[in-house]
Amino acid sequence: MRSERWSTPTRDLSLPERVAWVLGNEDGRPVSSFTEPAGLLVAAALVELLLDASLLDAGSTYRRGPVEPTDPLLEWVADGVLRGGGLKSDLGHAVTGPRGAQMIRRTMDRLVERGLAHRQPRRVFGYLAMPVFGSALRVHETVALHHDRAVVRAVLDGADPDEDTAMITVLLHHGRRVRALDPVDVQIATGRARAIASGRFVPAGIDQDIARLVSPTVQAVLAALTATEVLSSGH
Repeated sequence: MRSERWSTPTRDLSLPERVAWVLGNEDGRPVSSFTEPAGLLVAAALVELLLDASLLDAGSTYRRGPVEPTDPLLEWVADGVLRGGGLKSDLGHAVTGPRGAQMIRRTMDRLVERGLAHRQPRRVFGYLAMPVFGSALRVHETVALHHDRAVVRAVLDGADPDEDTAMITVLLHHGRRVRALDPVDVQIATGRARAIASGRFVPAGIDQDIARLVSPTVQAVLAALTATEVLSSGH
């Protein structure tokens, strides 16, 4: 899924990277702590893997699809899901404990590798400290971030979505992150995101993808989780 609406530096982001990216601080401030964003990132990765036919939904399990993932982050998620037989009942392990922490770190590492963000050391009791999970990042491409957030915000405010922005909106809705995009009217934006997540206001065919793959996958991953800030902080 690659939209022409995105800024040039971010056009090749995978969906989990995109979710983390659009939740960034537009002024480039260092971001601070995460608690449980792993569920939202894993859900985004599974959505893209399913839409790309790299994973197939086989009822109670996922199985490998005919298209091999080429993105390293997506490949890592697919391997982790399939390693134990692809049981959906095991998805909780992908978002809790060490695996979830690795998902956060790997996603942030990809943003750093792409030059979109860089690590921001912090001083603790006078010493430089690099927090775990890669949480101390500073957005480098602030102009690109401002542009990309505006693209998503426009959809929340009423613009027609394409495939990319529809999927991002679905994830923001299920992850309860619509407010983080600073829409003009939060209540209207929340209602519009809910409608898009139900398959309304989207191009033909995308509504079927949302109904068949996206919403059930997101709901399964986020069912027992509270998705919180990824690249956003008030500190």
